[in-house]
Amino acid sequence: MTTGGWHVKMADRVRIGGVAVMAGLLAACAPEPEPAPQAAAEPAATHATAIELEAKFSAASRARGAKAAFLEHLGEESIVLQPGPVWGRAAWTVNEDLPGILDWLPDRAQMSAAGDLGFASGPWLFTPKDPGGGPAEGRYVTVWRKTGDGWRVLFDGGFGRAPAGAWDARGREPVLGGHDCERGLALPPGELQLLDLEISGVSDAESHQARIARRLAGSASLFHAPAVEGASDEAARTAALAALPATLQYWPMGAGIAASGDLGYSYGLSAPAPGASADAGYVHIWCRQGEGWRLALQLRSRLPAK
Repeated sequence: MTTGGWHVKMADRVRIGGVAVMAGLLAACAPEPEPAPQAAAEPAATHATAIELEAKFSAASRARGAKAAFLEHLGEESIVLQPGPVWGRAAWTVNEDLPGILDWLPDRAQMSAAGDLGFASGPWLFTPKDPGGGPAEGRYVTVWRKTGDGWRVLFDGGFGRAPAGAWDARGREPVLGGHDCERGLALPPGELQLLDLEISGVSDAESHQARIARRLAGSASLFHAPAVEGASDEAARTAALAALPATLQYWPMGAGIAASGDLGYSYGLSAPAPGASADAGYVHIWCRQGEGWRLALQLRSRLPAK
């Protein structure tokens, strides 16, 4: 080959061609490379997934404090009841950490068929660092949403009281998927806010009790402060609703629905009558059954008296 030239000697061409042929034969005989291992697909979320999420969340609270745990798990647009609805991350950022250990354990959980939205509820216990401080127990509800960077808390709310045995009586085996929710169209979440308005009482007409009774799921539980144990059978639910004003009004402030259209939630404030000041925050867990939505869980947190 002439340096800088365009022609190549015939011998060189033959030699180069032979090398190319041999390389081709060797390549043909060589075994095909094994495909690169693929990352294992993430298992589909189940009702138990919500329990696992709660376990990690509460473990973080015990290890590093409630504030660190909440800021780690709260989503950017999360809402918490304190005791009315406020932005979650902002509230926990400006608040001081709790002067003790906050622990909780879910006694029920439900995951949507799409595996993108779930909730858990159970008792919580606060143990102060100061032996002279007062412990407290209560009931909470947490809504989880699967996002691009993992599972995040979308909503968290609850209420508390002086210890009265609820934490000590807690069960170790939570109820998983206790509501028979059915897939449906994933309509805009405003649909659930409209239902909150629909079950409000009407002055001199149908009471709140009558309206909400038509929407209650047979498996529904009502948690009205300070009843941590809640009302889960028909007689207890009837008594719990009878204690509320007949003209109770819901003021919905937000909602969310799973992609599978079977599970959703709504939250806001409630007042004893139209035009009255709000006296409670609330969260509703909705489950689609048959042709419509049914109320699977209600939690009411009292606002401080003015």
